[in-house]
Amino acid sequence: MSERIKWLDGWRGLVCCLMVGYHLMYDCIIFRWLPYAVTQWWPVFFLQRFIALSFIFLAGVSARLTRSNLRRGLITAGAGLLVMAGGAVAGEPILFGMLQFLSVAMVLYHFAGRYADKVPDRLAPWLWAGLYLVTRVISYTVFVQPKWLFWLGLRAPGFQSSDWVPVLPNLFMFLLGAWFGKKLLAAPADSRLRTAGAPTWLRQVGRRTMLVYLIHQPVLYGACWLVSRAMG
Repeated sequence: MSERIKWLDGWRGLVCCLMVGYHLMYDCIIFRWLPYAVTQWWPVFFLQRFIALSFIFLAGVSARLTRSNLRRGLITAGAGLLVMAGGAVAGEPILFGMLQFLSVAMVLYHFAGRYADKVPDRLAPWLWAGLYLVTRVISYTVFVQPKWLFWLGLRAPGFQSSDWVPVLPNLFMFLLGAWFGKKLLAAPADSRLRTAGAPTWLRQVGRRTMLVYLIHQPVLYGACWLVSRAMG
């Protein structure tokens, strides 16, 4: 698709802004300016899920609109390594976080997306949503002994990661996004699905999602550290 879809960029921009705010809250907890209990509030929980699922869904949509999912996947994998390294330096290990998942999902879709496309359009959204819900319950309630299955969605007791986005259930949310992307491609050029707008500044942020993802936390943490030093 030659023309960018403005509301998709706007949605990405909104999610980026929410992510920055969410991580700023966590930095304030690290510096003891906020109590850890705020992470248990239900609005914070739903905010975190909205941010994560939006990133995954939108990546699935983009899988339909991009020229090369393999290229996107490899670039995302490289960015994921940078984030892992940063987490290790900060003492916050990341084992299969968002960027690791997205890179795997993009590469898988490059090689096997045609098989998912064989699912009838009327069935696909119900199938992917249903499988997401079922595998999410399994992923968060079933524990296994082999420690290396964490990337798939099966954790060993005591598993910890600052960011954990396993293949299951999240691959099905990615496929739901890919199904929606197919609908976008099939929509008439003058339909609201293709022409709906969004504020320019949000679209600009949304077009720089990877840059924001990579630099926002070092900037936020650094700013909080400087403030803490100034406060004594």
